[in-house]
Amino acid sequence: MQTVFHTNNDRQPEMNSNRLFAQELLEKITENTNNLPPPIFTEKCCEFYKQLDRDGKLEFFNVLSKEFDVDRENALKKAKEYINAGRDKSDTTSQIEKSLQHILEPRYNVFLDRVHQLPNGLKFLADMRADLLDIMGPRGSTTYNKYCGLEQNIRLKLKKYVIGFLKLERITWEKSSASLLEKICLYEAVHQVKDWKDIKRRLGPDRRVYAFFENNTPNEPLVFVHVALLPTMANSVQAILNAPCPTEKDLDVSGFKYAICYSITTQHGLGGINLGNYLIKQALDDLQKKLPLLKVFATLSPMPGYRQWLKDHVDSDDTIRAEFDHVQDWKHVGIGFSFRKDQEELRDPLMRLCSRYILSEKQMGNNALDPVANFHLRNGACAHQIHWQADTSEKGIRDSFGIMINYNYITDRLEGNHRLYQKNGTISISEPASKTQETSWLSQWITKKQ
Repeated sequence: MQTVFHTNNDRQPEMNSNRLFAQELLEKITENTNNLPPPIFTEKCCEFYKQLDRDGKLEFFNVLSKEFDVDRENALKKAKEYINAGRDKSDTTSQIEKSLQHILEPRYNVFLDRVHQLPNGLKFLADMRADLLDIMGPRGSTTYNKYCGLEQNIRLKLKKYVIGFLKLERITWEKSSASLLEKICLYEAVHQVKDWKDIKRRLGPDRRVYAFFENNTPNEPLVFVHVALLPTMANSVQAILNAPCPTEKDLDVSGFKYAICYSITTQHGLGGINLGNYLIKQALDDLQKKLPLLKVFATLSPMPGYRQWLKDHVDSDDTIRAEFDHVQDWKHVGIGFSFRKDQEELRDPLMRLCSRYILSEKQMGNNALDPVANFHLRNGACAHQIHWQADTSEKGIRDSFGIMINYNYITDRLEGNHRLYQKNGTISISEPASKTQETSWLSQWITKKQ
């Protein structure tokens, strides 16, 4: 099938024809009959969608959101019946209520359910939502507002489909298929996998990779996490990525005291469903059972918004600007930072401001401004330590001047921390009562004077 939507005026007839074709397929899929429509219609609709370009997908979403949304005229009519029945204390109130609930469900939900029943249907829906998110643009924009109802319904459906039907698997070099390993390499969103040698190292005997799968998509990792097993707390991602792989003969499992999550990737179309939270906690449970000598489960996490936040506020915030009074050319904080040239004079102010960024800077409401911080703190983790020169890659320097942070997952504090954070944005810190001379503790930096 080669049909695609087009937006050029000279091909308007073809665009209209394709729109009608999509509507016809969707009508057959969602028609209200006692017999389920043959899956061939749903399969054709999915094949049709996959061939569309961006403009074609936009038109497809127009069809879904306009022609297959809630029948509002009928809903208003039924709502009036419901109000009247309730006022009159009619025996038909319950029946009308059920009818109203049915009417208030968008017709396109039937399409979503039919797609999910197909092999790899969940993957299709996740990819379709990813396309929609890209088209919608920033929150509050006209396009966002137009499609947010459709996006929210797809997200809720995806959550319903996956939660309770997820299967945890450990990915290994020896047992996992080559196609699955290739997807792990391709999807990795935090620390790019360079080659097969690199992924083999990340699956070594002192490493773990866990992923969630769904029954209908057995070879499709929905979310996965990389874990390093170490004798001490991690303070450099390059040290993790570049460490030589131990042989089975040299491996000392009793030396593993720290399980460090250094990368977690969720498919774009499954964002906002909180799969990462479930995965981390199930991975923690599996590690505790199989490696009982582990004492600490923590992360080595990026701060993707730190440098941008500093650039946005260094000119307008006097307290930030004051941190750089001693720096001759402070504007290179935003554009020309390099460790070799700048580390001595910029290390202390950047670490102090980093502590402020993590502990004090908020989004609307009480959530931490940094998206990764918000994710882990919402899960119930504690902010632990920040590390200078922890990620010396180009991306690490561009995002956060190479600074990274540990979030500490303390099992018996997770639920309490989660409740406090959700209630009023309280951020819990895990630090020893008697601190060492290390200069990586958040509380030390945020109170340290210039």
